[in-house]
Amino acid sequence: MTTPFHLFSLPYLPLKQVLDNVGPEALIILSLCSLRSKSIVVSYRGLSKNVQLKLHFGSKDSLEGSDESEEIIHTYIQLRVEQTGKLPMDETLETVRIGNFENVPVKMENNFVKGKNLITYWEDRMTGLAAIGDYGREIFNRDISEVCIGEKQAEDDHRRAAEWVKNSQGTIQSLHCNFKPKIDKDLDFILEYFNYTKKLHLAVKPSQHYSPAKLPNFQIGTLDVFFSFWIKQRDLLTMDSKTVTLYGSKLTNQDCNVFLKHWLAGECSKVKDLSVGVSEMIDYQIVFDGVDFVERESDLERVFVDEDGTDYTIMGGYDVKRSNITATITKQSSSHFWFIVW
Repeated sequence: MTTPFHLFSLPYLPLKQVLDNVGPEALIILSLCSLRSKSIVVSYRGLSKNVQLKLHFGSKDSLEGSDESEEIIHTYIQLRVEQTGKLPMDETLETVRIGNFENVPVKMENNFVKGKNLITYWEDRMTGLAAIGDYGREIFNRDISEVCIGEKQAEDDHRRAAEWVKNSQGTIQSLHCNFKPKIDKDLDFILEYFNYTKKLHLAVKPSQHYSPAKLPNFQIGTLDVFFSFWIKQRDLLTMDSKTVTLYGSKLTNQDCNVFLKHWLAGECSKVKDLSVGVSEMIDYQIVFDGVDFVERESDLERVFVDEDGTDYTIMGGYDVKRSNITATITKQSSSHFWFIVW
């Protein structure tokens, strides 16, 4: 006969060593066992809580946690949300308490790529997402760092997601958007009501003549905009992000020239890496009109390290200088204006 192991009877230090080695997904499962086990998990501080939390609203309704090593990001989908209409008819599921919600049906699902998922079932999926978002914040003693906005399943999905962020933690570090807006106001709403502080990844294609109702926050750490044809010169000059990547823009050589003069005058001081897919072939006579520059030898090799730690070998290029700061416009592509600050 097997003797049960009373985990929570262990003294503090041995218990902490055990919890340090079980991983974040195990903390979630332990916390759902009882109010006592939840209390112990919440009060625990250790390695298994070194995670970045991401909440998905849309095609993948889930709370996701990832721990980062130097070379590999290990990701665990810890809690998924499904509507009760998808409850398996041939199974009797266990129920748990999540926040203020009792008797939430749950099912463990094995995922070959990402390990075990715990599926939770709710009558209203957005209520479930808000509940698991708050639960994750409580269990791991930290805010959600990234919110992902996908396709709307109901008309008020984006509004309810924004309200959850505002009411639960106020701001998020990173906002990742990938959906097809029905009308341009869908994108206006995202840019106006989500308060992101470090990163904006925008893969949303508005109408051909879209112009934002309110100037977005472009003064963050990283800005990635796909379908950036709506970005105008005035917008470019407000971008004071460390890393800026604009795909499919309609910016011109003249716009790049104005940006260079703007930077040389002391503006956009935080920019270290700006890449713009321009609408025409790069014409350096226009780009450097009225700008002092030094053309470097084509065999001069320099290594640029981006925000993610990736090395790029830069050959030659054109140097411009502001005070003691040197920037280079590279020759890497005839259709991209790539501006880097050393």
